[in-house]
Amino acid sequence: MVIARTAALQRILAAALSALVAVSTPVGCGRGGAPSPGAPPQGGAPPAEEPGGSRGEEPAPVSAVPDWLDYLTLEEKLGQLFWVGLPGAELTPETEELLAEGKVGGYILFGRQGSDPERLRRLTASLQAAAAARERATPGLVIAVDHEGGLVQRFGPPFTQWPGNMALGATGSEEYAEQVGRAMARELLAVGVNMNLAPVADVNNNPANPVIGTRSFGEDPALVARLAAALARGLQAEGVSAVAKHFPGHGDTDVDSHLDLPVVGHDRERLDQVELRPFRAAIAGGVDAVMAAHVVFPAVAQDGRPATLSPSVLNGLLKEELGFPGVVITDSMDGMAAITDHYGVAEGLVLAVQAGADVVLVTESFGVQRSLYDKLLQAVREGRIPESRIDDAAGRVLALKERRGLLPPLPGKATAGEVGGAGGEVSGGAPREPVRLTGEQPLAEPIGPAAHQALAEQIGADALTLVRNAHLPLQPSAGDRIVVIGPAYARPVTGVDGVATALGASIRALHENTIEITLDYRPDEDALAAAREIAEEADVVIYAVSEGHDVPGHRDLIADLVAGGRPVVVVGLGMPYELTAIPEIGTYIAAYGYQDVNLKGIGPLLFGRAPAKGRLPVSVPGLYPAGHGLDMMLG
Repeated sequence: MVIARTAALQRILAAALSALVAVSTPVGCGRGGAPSPGAPPQGGAPPAEEPGGSRGEEPAPVSAVPDWLDYLTLEEKLGQLFWVGLPGAELTPETEELLAEGKVGGYILFGRQGSDPERLRRLTASLQAAAAARERATPGLVIAVDHEGGLVQRFGPPFTQWPGNMALGATGSEEYAEQVGRAMARELLAVGVNMNLAPVADVNNNPANPVIGTRSFGEDPALVARLAAALARGLQAEGVSAVAKHFPGHGDTDVDSHLDLPVVGHDRERLDQVELRPFRAAIAGGVDAVMAAHVVFPAVAQDGRPATLSPSVLNGLLKEELGFPGVVITDSMDGMAAITDHYGVAEGLVLAVQAGADVVLVTESFGVQRSLYDKLLQAVREGRIPESRIDDAAGRVLALKERRGLLPPLPGKATAGEVGGAGGEVSGGAPREPVRLTGEQPLAEPIGPAAHQALAEQIGADALTLVRNAHLPLQPSAGDRIVVIGPAYARPVTGVDGVATALGASIRALHENTIEITLDYRPDEDALAAAREIAEEADVVIYAVSEGHDVPGHRDLIADLVAGGRPVVVVGLGMPYELTAIPEIGTYIAAYGYQDVNLKGIGPLLFGRAPAKGRLPVSVPGLYPAGHGLDMMLG
């Protein structure tokens, strides 16, 4: 079938070809060794031109996207827009049916798929093999995951557990952000994942935000722009597509879009100055995809629809005004009340594609994914969605797949992957061979190698921010008893007497007379009473808590212990707002997470064995501005 080329589609194909030309010379370390902790990202200037020639004279790669658009049926092109989740780690009959009919273009993985690397590798290989087994040629699958670092990391150990974005924001280091992106990509690619739904480009400037928080790099648009672009650059340099989210910005909301429909009421000037700045930086850097937010922006969308369903936001603002040539992905369409409670899943899918979404994510609707696909197809056949909109969206998806080596050759045709394409330029990235879509390959890289763990721990330590100091460095006598109240939701330490988490272990390593007790996020009265009894016998109390300012039990216990006169050091494991609720706290450290990598550096900091380097990436209302942080002389 031959289709007419729209002007929009021609622009997309031109952008795709330009990206392929850009990556025909490798930039960065490609698939080389992992960067050493603390080392600047590898890369640099392009090779010097040879005498008598120039890089501009190299033949341009030929894009296969036009041929694929001519080849695919309407049903198959629609399938490129339709990305779904899986209920477990095995292919289901519904999965196999959709793949056999070419009606799905990608998958998104979650924690329910587990964290066993070999099992994940087998799953992704089986998905790609099932897609490739069709008699008709079929593009490879995008296989995506939310692996942001911090709170949102779908794969647990043995995958490296990275500090969250706010910890990176506390370091202010683009080098760290790019290194994390590169390291993440290497581990994800090893198990067949080729897209990371990261970085979070939201500017978190609302202390009441219930869903972004430490997932954001901070409240400064310039800082968020720098670090989001750097993390995306690292991911794509290693061959994994990055996705900037949640466009136009979910940072200044006080409603969680998983639960209801948030509204950001700022005028357009403010959106340009704050919310849009990180997305402009990511787009300028060549990010492969942008995820739309289920958030209403009245200054842009006068129709009252959330960004995901608004032509004014997706087509008008993102694609036309900002000139984004890549793939626009929705947030989950069936797992978030902002869509399900206000529009319904099926109608939401239609409205999203009408509005300019190039990919719709259906993450939870197992057993009815085919029916939802059929609803979309019906909307196209009835004229609610123009076929030109499907061509436009499929062209964008295929261009991304071409950059990432996911287009196998059509009969008698060469693909751009065969002539040098597949990298990216947020990017850079070495040219990649077209992906092998059949067979099972061994793990291409070790998972959670020592170099990645060391990098994660170094970032976690460098992020620690000494916000207020009345007691450090601690200099207890041998007989003094330190009681650590730690989070029960942190990963437990095994084989060490008297401690429960990496926090307790880091302190006991420097002071033997240390015990740790743990409390839940919302502890009951009996647990609080037991903790109080033990802590009141301590000479020093270290109290680590996430969002303790919002939990009355924690607030009251901390205030009572501080009033008792003993040194109390409070360690904030979430947003650093405990001081707003308990201003009497004398010493406060912001750690921005409760993973091991956030906790291991606390002991050395407490005893003056390591410096305090971090700076607040968000302000503490009424007390400290963003950028605040105390230094402490080493003991």
